[in-house]
Amino acid sequence: MTTTQAIPVNLVTGFLGVGKTTALTRLLADKPANEYWAIIVNEFGEVGIDGATLSSNGEDLNVAEVPGGCICCTTSPMLRTTLTKLARGRRPDRLLIEPSGLGHPAGIVDLLRDPFLSKAYQTRAVITLIDPRHLGDARYTTHETWRDQIELADVLVLNKTDLADADQLAYAHRFAAALYPPKLDVVEARQGAFDPALLDLSLLAERWPAASGVKTAAHALAPRRTVVNARAAPLFWPERNLQTSLDSESCGWVFPPETQFDSALLAELFEAAGQHLPGLTRAKGVFNTERDWYRLDWVDGMTGAAVSAYRRDSRAEFIVAGGVPPDWVAIEARLAAAMLSGAGSR
Repeated sequence: MTTTQAIPVNLVTGFLGVGKTTALTRLLADKPANEYWAIIVNEFGEVGIDGATLSSNGEDLNVAEVPGGCICCTTSPMLRTTLTKLARGRRPDRLLIEPSGLGHPAGIVDLLRDPFLSKAYQTRAVITLIDPRHLGDARYTTHETWRDQIELADVLVLNKTDLADADQLAYAHRFAAALYPPKLDVVEARQGAFDPALLDLSLLAERWPAASGVKTAAHALAPRRTVVNARAAPLFWPERNLQTSLDSESCGWVFPPETQFDSALLAELFEAAGQHLPGLTRAKGVFNTERDWYRLDWVDGMTGAAVSAYRRDSRAEFIVAGGVPPDWVAIEARLAAAMLSGAGSR
């Protein structure tokens, strides 16, 4: 499967009934008239209602339906077969994938990064729709799939805002602002209508959460490693951000998603983080490891680890209270030593 230009692909995810099909219908109505798009729809039931609805949106559209089962499972051949057929047939200008509202979409991102399929497809922003009213309902907030869909999102769309009250909307924005890693954008929508430009939001330029009174701290860290992306300008990895605010100082690192880490060495780093950084108040990170993607945390001397649905990049952030100047060079060296593959690996 060879191509001179990869097909841009976006996932549009969200729980059952959040308005994914309505959002896709809106996107199709706004698509450039001269473009041919394809959609892969995965419905939980055997009767393809969503596919039939979307198919009525015009001739310049190919709807590939996968009813029953789940295309999110990396062991399922259904999605791989469908993607291969699309790339070998009339090539779409864009592919949209709507997983089942009960599916774990992280597996789709993993599949699209497969060495074979990544030659034909370029994963763009993952759009996740949520209903602000659900944030107060334990049936949603305790559901693993609901949490994974939010964690995977590059863009979070607060849909059905016309049905939510002011308190629910305010809480939804606070909830989104507290997410780690931060979202590239959080927008409000009614009836699934959001700016189509979000589909092509840059995933390469790092965005750090702005904070009042924050200024960059000057430190001489290890030289950055240059990584050249065939479809973008040269980048430097790890992407690094240092900030000082009030009596605290923080440092964060971002690595490309293909960089893989040794989970045991990362666990050792976080367990000993308080020893390496006197005055440490918080440490957190998401990493692509040889086992899976993991979220690591350090709070009050206690560490935790959990499987993560996040896929955009690997990253870590450490926050230290005022006092002894943090030895960020030593932390960066330990992160580099934990690399198994990717930029700057051993």
